[in-house]
Amino acid sequence: MLAVDPSSQRTGGSILGDKTRMERLAVDPAAFIRPSPAGGTLGGVTRTTREAMLLCEAAGFDVIVVETVGVGQSETIVSDMVDFFLVLMLAGAGDELQGIKKGVLELADMVAVNKADGDNALRAESAAADYRHALHLMAPATPSWSPPVTTCSALADTGLDNIWEQIVTHRDKLTATGELAARRRRQQVTWMWSMVTERLMDAFRAAPEVAHALASIEMAVAEGSLAASAAADRLLDSFGIEAGSHPPKFPSEGE
Repeated sequence: MLAVDPSSQRTGGSILGDKTRMERLAVDPAAFIRPSPAGGTLGGVTRTTREAMLLCEAAGFDVIVVETVGVGQSETIVSDMVDFFLVLMLAGAGDELQGIKKGVLELADMVAVNKADGDNALRAESAAADYRHALHLMAPATPSWSPPVTTCSALADTGLDNIWEQIVTHRDKLTATGELAARRRRQQVTWMWSMVTERLMDAFRAAPEVAHALASIEMAVAEGSLAASAAADRLLDSFGIEAGSHPPKFPSEGE
């Protein structure tokens, strides 16, 4: 269980308290839980989540769950890491409209409305119906799978068996058609470009010319004496990238 906690924008700290809510799993000798701070990484995961997944696979874990920070529509990076993208929603918390918006929902392999217990059970069923209608308006990511929508309750321990059955069915279907292998190949390419982007940014910030000019340019932007676009051009110029130049075109998959 790779749990990702949000980091404070002010202090950079993170509580890392997910494990305290996993009372039964935390004492299971067959389970490993690793909370990690998101840091400045967007998309609900950490910068090294992919590497952590590979390490867990190498250690012999057959099921790896990535629990993201829950950031809504920007939480799409994790879909490029996993075999099955389960989106958890809440009824009565305003998530219905957010969920129906394209972004997370169109990437989901399954939608589960949690907390379907007690007085909230009827609201959860109503929210699930709304999500089913919304998914009918979207083209499925794969012809072999239509994302199901279900309800569940972690408190009452209901609906979890159905979720696992859907995960296994999804894996069997996409393995048989070769789509699972194709998805993993695409994810490797996405991972490559993500690492290129990260290393370019590291190199950019570490460049002596950029580091020398950065403080004064940031101050000028903060004081309003320099436009942000002009400041970006200056920093890129100091790094050796001509402002307004077009990046080279890289071949897409299959070219």
